[in-house]
Amino acid sequence: MTPADIDRVFGRGRLRMVTGEHVEVFREASLAGERRRYTKRFLATAAGDFRHWTEREWRILARLVGHGIGPVPDVVQFDRGAADRPALVQTYDAGITVDHWATLLPVQRDGVWLRHVFEDCAHWWALARHCLVALDAIHELQLVHLDLKADNVCIPFGPADFDPLAPGSLLSPRFEQIALIDFAFSLVSGESLTRALPIARQHEYDYQSPRLLQALEAGARGDLLPTRQLDWRCDVFSLAAMLRRYLPDPEQALVGAWTQPRYAQARALVRRLLEAHDAERPAQRPHAAWLALTAQALDDAELGASLAHGWTLAIQSAASGNDSPTPVTRIAMPVSAGLQATHPAIARLDQARQGRLRARRLAAIAAAVSVAAIGAPLLYEAWSAPRERGLAQGGPATIESPIAAPPPPPRPASGVELARATTPAMPEAAIQPVAAPPQETAAPATATAPAPITATVPASATAPAPAPATAAKPVIAKAPPRATPPVPRVRSATSKAKPAATAAKTAPNRGHQRTAAGPAARPAASVGPALSGRERALAWLTLRGPAPRSAAGPGLGEWAALALAPAPAPTSVATAAAPAITAAPTRTAVQSSIPLPAPVVVPMPMPMPVPVPVPATAALPADFSVRARELMAIDLPQVAQRAERRVLRVMNIAGQPESAWQDEQIRRAASGLRDSRDEPLPVVELAAEDARQLHEAARLAFWRRGSAREALGLQTRAFGANPRDADIVGSLAFLSLKQAPPQAETARQLALYALTLPDARQPAGRLEDWTTLAIASALSGRDREARDAWFVSLAIAAQPERQCRAAINAYSLHGERLRGSVEALLYRAHASGRAEGSALCEWPPHWMASGQAR
Repeated sequence: MTPADIDRVFGRGRLRMVTGEHVEVFREASLAGERRRYTKRFLATAAGDFRHWTEREWRILARLVGHGIGPVPDVVQFDRGAADRPALVQTYDAGITVDHWATLLPVQRDGVWLRHVFEDCAHWWALARHCLVALDAIHELQLVHLDLKADNVCIPFGPADFDPLAPGSLLSPRFEQIALIDFAFSLVSGESLTRALPIARQHEYDYQSPRLLQALEAGARGDLLPTRQLDWRCDVFSLAAMLRRYLPDPEQALVGAWTQPRYAQARALVRRLLEAHDAERPAQRPHAAWLALTAQALDDAELGASLAHGWTLAIQSAASGNDSPTPVTRIAMPVSAGLQATHPAIARLDQARQGRLRARRLAAIAAAVSVAAIGAPLLYEAWSAPRERGLAQGGPATIESPIAAPPPPPRPASGVELARATTPAMPEAAIQPVAAPPQETAAPATATAPAPITATVPASATAPAPAPATAAKPVIAKAPPRATPPVPRVRSATSKAKPAATAAKTAPNRGHQRTAAGPAARPAASVGPALSGRERALAWLTLRGPAPRSAAGPGLGEWAALALAPAPAPTSVATAAAPAITAAPTRTAVQSSIPLPAPVVVPMPMPMPVPVPVPATAALPADFSVRARELMAIDLPQVAQRAERRVLRVMNIAGQPESAWQDEQIRRAASGLRDSRDEPLPVVELAAEDARQLHEAARLAFWRRGSAREALGLQTRAFGANPRDADIVGSLAFLSLKQAPPQAETARQLALYALTLPDARQPAGRLEDWTTLAIASALSGRDREARDAWFVSLAIAAQPERQCRAAINAYSLHGERLRGSVEALLYRAHASGRAEGSALCEWPPHWMASGQAR
């Protein structure tokens, strides 16, 4: 052995594995004590684009893990990739491949040196038995591997603390943890196969079934029907080829507990496997008979002792460390779409798909025509109504500018408005007029007086400032009552003055008005007194409306400090020489020869904000969303990683085979998550009251108005105000999954963190958080974790039907990525008798064929 051989098997550094040009496999770097991970991705090469096979392999693995199949690797994550990078699937290390066991690890024991452990009779039979166990599990789901060989079968080693460089350390294979890998080119029953499998014939190693080779040839010609008809007999042929490869050479002396009877019995097993491949497919799979034969052989006491005894790694062996005597899977040129459609069955599928596309296009066109037909009369009526109204009144007809459109109907209150609802109304006596920035008042001398602009002005604030002699006399009228929104809002003087103030603020932004006489005139200089800092602050607050702790301006505490500050000395009316606030007209004539009306002068009051006491020790940010983003980007991943270790202990209990006492043990373990001494997210000051108001506003935004985006923004601010509230953290995780696309990784981290926060009402954790964790884990490719999270939720749920409904809804919303874990939940609910007679927890589910039910 060489140091490179030892590192290839036992090392933890990043290492690229030997593969073809169409695929990359990397062993990711890991620290001591961490599980190693492998990352795999298919590539686009000169021979064709193979990137879509990455997602297919992930779907197959997710289905196997979801059904609780043990002999497959655990999926860590699946990344769909982007335009600049291909998709990848990452799995945990499944163990040393049989190929590496046979080529890189010579062993010795009791003075006997072997090239590999399978030269021992007991280990050969163990390899045969456990390969049959793995194949029996996947064949029961009507899945065929189609690429079974020594480098696609993994067997972990033991003990866990084995040191290959320590003299005398014993090594042994853990056959009971065997795993099959590389499912990209597998055949799944019930899955539509729309392209030929890109597998070529391997001439160097005769392990491919003749049935498979014939189907591949037909697929290259565009006929995929023979490929769809392949079954478990192809894998049995490949298993026989691998076992025959490790049988002793009959021309050499037998070693490793081999005897002639045992050798004859082993050859008989290989022959029976080949005969099963060549025969017609039986009504019942013969796997059970083969497993019984291997169990009978391993009942021998001598073989049992050989399996229990370990081996010493022969470091000084002269065995050659070849990369892989088992050849890499050969890849054939992908079949073009035109060839695939030549078979009648494929042509029918393509015709049906094209028919659906045509139907969708026609439906879209019909919908567009219907909208146009309905909207045209409405648009015409909206355009012609003002003109007809003006003609009926005998006045000039004007075309309304879009800027001066009538105000929209009342809308439901936003989350911020709801949060302000607790602010008491301002007493009317506290309202004082405050000078506002001067507005443009220039108008043609021939302007006629328009209809008066309505505004409500307190009696104490109706004294107008002196105006020039040419100015029109102010006209003040009562405004009609405004409709009350369905959600309570603060109705103070601020809201009453807002329409006119907003018009005064936006008048300069509309540009200068033009008439037939020529371009609009701009005043030579601004008219009006300079405002003090306090007045400018109050005017800014009036025009914008209160926005506590917003990035756009100061918080409520700062406005309160400005309001309580002593007011400046009043300015003399004689020295001010400024007109009152000029309200801009609500309608603007565009390119009209009719003279424009003169603006109406209406003095508007400027209210004073309500003083709000500010704690002396407050260390809160100007905007909670800023702190929330910082916590989620910097601190949350570390806290979630600490929480993951404890949550996984609970899910490991739930992942065990079902038993009568298991639910109670799961509840006790889940309740123990709250007793951790780990520090939560670090924050100096909490704003619990603000957090609850924002949380309630987010709830209303999502469940009443159906706005997931608005709800996420409000809930993020609530999280920034109080990141230690389990209800707020869990709701933020839930809303992260409701975005388009779902933020699965963020939702998973938040759900893990929420499950460790104290909550006296639900000591075993909120049921919603376990559900969110299950969905987020499935969407991020962690299918076994998703399945175990569903099991925990089923154990702590008071009504199992509720979790069945939640799982079915999640599968309907997110699709095939949740299918495996959801089916595992439904099967456990059925097998344990928790939901007897429930239509929601029926097994098999309505989307599964009866032949796939376990």
